[in-house]
Amino acid sequence: MNYIYTECSDENLLALIGGQQDEQAFEALYNRYFKVLFNFAYSKVNDRFPAQEIVQEVFVSLWQQRDGQQIECCRSFLFTIIKRKIISFYRKEYTRQHHYDQWGTEQHVVSDPADQVTLTADLQSRYEQGLDLLSPKCQEVFVMSRQGFSNKQIGVELAISEKTVEQHITKALRILRAHLKEHLISAVLLFPFL
Repeated sequence: MNYIYTECSDENLLALIGGQQDEQAFEALYNRYFKVLFNFAYSKVNDRFPAQEIVQEVFVSLWQQRDGQQIECCRSFLFTIIKRKIISFYRKEYTRQHHYDQWGTEQHVVSDPADQVTLTADLQSRYEQGLDLLSPKCQEVFVMSRQGFSNKQIGVELAISEKTVEQHITKALRILRAHLKEHLISAVLLFPFL
């Protein structure tokens, strides 16, 4: 790094960054404040990785806003930004934890065996009702496809082309998806890892 930058005041460095988009001035400011800001962030979040991410965000924000504002005191400006980033970090953490807790509660509710049996029976009933909405040929093709027959095997067995088999399967899936739409959430909660 150039000796000139180490002798510059913070405000002069900011002026160089804003006016001339001087990357060396930015690097000098970064080197001057990184450790102080990192220690401050670390003292608030007690985790090295988030603390480092927060400090990086501060400097990215500073670089992105280099043209738009006059800064009177660099140190207080940087600490104001980092405080905001720490607050934002805690808000995101709170929201993430809240959603995680909600998900855990929903998983717990659905993991009750009696509820699973009821939901499975309801889904099976809706699935069978959906199959009844299909034409006999479409239903036969779809059921065979779910029993492991290939499209070619189904075509040979039913004396229809593979393209017709694909059309029947596509139509069946569209009808069943529409019929089971309201129960998809239950299915996801019942079988989250399938």
